[in-house]
Amino acid sequence: MLINFLLATAFYFSFNYSNNIEGRWKTELDNSVVEFAMNSGVVSGKIIASDDKKNIGIVVIKSIVAIKNGKYECNIYDPKLKRYFDATLAFLDKDRLQVKASCCFGLFNETYTWKRL
Repeated sequence: MLINFLLATAFYFSFNYSNNIEGRWKTELDNSVVEFAMNSGVVSGKIIASDDKKNIGIVVIKSIVAIKNGKYECNIYDPKLKRYFDATLAFLDKDRLQVKASCCFGLFNETYTWKRL
């Protein structure tokens, strides 16, 4: 239990002092707003506003793991396909986040830029 707390704390501070992902981000597609927040020591991203009202409340980014230099691995949910895909998050600058989703061992990729609100 103590180890989980220490890992969560270290992860939290790595987020806050390298590039703070917490906050609200406007997605490139679907006119959605994703809010990254820490809950129980884990950062995840949930849709809080969308043109498609049925998507509000869906956790679209989970299992975030810091790689290095402001890059993170995670899982991203596609509400249309109703499944998670591997993804990477990388800061282009403090207000722009590159979201790259991939499937089939990286054979198919889609890259989006989200903007901080």
